[in-house]
Formats: sequence, structure tokens, C-alpha cells
Amino acid sequence: MLFCSLLGSFVSESPHFFTTALSFSANLAIYCFVQVYKHISNAPGDTFSPSTSDPNPISYGLVSLRLARIGLYLAPLTAVTSAFLLGLNNLILTFSAVLLTLALFHSNIRLSDHLMLGFNQRHFMYAGIFLLNSIFTNRVHLSTIEMLFPLLLVTSLYIVFRLEEVRPSLPQHQTTTFWRFFFISILLISAVVTFTLLEPVPLWIIALWAFLASVQLSINFTKPAEANPHRYLYLLRIFEISGVISFLVYFIFVFITTFKR
Repeated sequence: MLFCSLLGSFVSESPHFFTTALSFSANLAIYCFVQVYKHISNAPGDTFSPSTSDPNPISYGLVSLRLARIGLYLAPLTAVTSAFLLGLNNLILTFSAVLLTLALFHSNIRLSDHLMLGFNQRHFMYAGIFLLNSIFTNRVHLSTIEMLFPLLLVTSLYIVFRLEEVRPSLPQHQTTTFWRFFFISILLISAVVTFTLLEPVPLWIIALWAFLASVQLSINFTKPAEANPHRYLYLLRIFEISGVISFLVYFIFVFITTFKR
């Protein structure tokens, strides 16, 4: 969520504190709504067969159902309020996120039962919503290509994330391998176009991103080698975390420079 929100603020060319904070608060509220609604819907099943990868605090008794429902109503209210202050496009995206959540986790629909549509910490559809939510904070009309390649970047990134998460549950046949390479190719191409041709961020941010990723990789290589079936997932997390830190450094730099004027 943070990766998509910050990248969208770069693409929008509007790194102002107020609009960035509003778009991030809207995205954060949407994310909280998704998590709370998911845990409430999954609580009966998680009580008897808890998930180790995504523990449910309601079924574990850490959060009461009443408190969860209060959060369930406050989160969309916060998201709608923030989106209302940003514009019509943000309102449409917020309501789209609510409808998507209902489609994924409502007991009569449950699209999340499909492996690729499950939601743990990341989801490619919400990634696109979070990115566009930050992009549309800009009052200047952006061309289609300026939004297309960043959108392809985040959606392909989180599709690859999901493919790696569910890979142990998928049969290892040629179709699965094809789709992995297909979305990885889209990820690489869209990243190159976004960060070199469109140049939404300064080059020193890309250099910092690469440096942080190399530091994390070097630290990992110093540890004793262990058989890890999720090694590719680890590489994706490094890419995401390094990007988030680099984006935050840039925004802090911009905000400090703005306040000094």
C-alpha cells in the first residue's frame, strides 16, 4: 500500500504535503477496511482452522467482534471523507474498493476463495486503486501513458507476489511457468519505462533504491544458506521495501525544502 501510494504521488508530479497526506490517509483507511472486513468474514472458519500465514485476531480473541465492527464503520467513513476533499475520481475509486471488498469476502460471493484472488498483505487490484488514488490528487490532466506504465508496474508486481505466495499450492506445469515469466516480463518492461523514459523521480532516488537493495542482499548472503522455497518472494520484498525507503527519503527532502522557502 505504501509503495503504491508514494509511487502515485511521484507520477502525479504533486508532492505537496496536504494532498499526499490525504491520499495516503484514504488508502490507509481502505486497507484497514479490507483487513477488518476480511477478518470478520473469515472469523468463523479461522476459529476451527486458523491460518499461520494470516492469523485472525478476532478468532484468537485478541480483538472483540464489537470493536472490529466499530473499526469497520470508521475506516470507510475516513476514506470517503479524505476522497471527498481530493475529488470525484478519488470518491469513485474509494467506492470501487468497497465494492471489491464485498465481492472478495461476502459470504454469498467469496471471490477470494480463488487462489489468485486471495488477500493477505497485498493484492494487485487494490495496488492499482491505491496508485490511481494518489495520481488523481494532481489537478493537472495526465496523459494515458503517464498512468498506464506505473499501473502496469504495480499490478504486475503484486500479481507476481501472489503467484510466488501460492506457487506451492499450484501444479508445476508449463502454463504456470508461462504466466510467471509473462508477468515478470511486464514488470521489468514497465519498470524501465516508468523510471527511465517517463522519469517521474530523480536519478539519485533510483541509485539509492539500488544501493538499499544491494545492502539487503549482501546481508542475506552473509547468513548461512538454507533451503528456501520462497527465495523469489524475498527478492520481491527487497524491491518493495527499498523503493518505499527511497521514496520516503525523497518526500522528506522535498517537504523540508518547501518549508524552508
